[in-house]
Amino acid sequence: MKATKAQAAVFMEMHNRYRRVNERMLILQASVAEGMRKIGEGCTTKEAKAEFISLKEEIEQTLSRMKEICESLTG
Repeated sequence: MKATKAQAAVFMEMHNRYRRVNERMLILQASVAEGMRKIGEGCTTKEAKAEFISLKEEIEQTLSRMKEICESLTG
């Protein structure tokens, strides 16, 4: 099945959303790793823990939606 313009637009929106969220996740992960290395702890604040969980959920939702689009095109 050929993708519609609407499907392509939604997929690109999801792709861009994923890139933005993943960029933030990479920064957070680097910060956690630095905290582990320097002080022996990673997500030391409630805010960092909450952000990690939020970013994880958003990444999973975005990838799930992208998967749905792909699966709708393959039958």
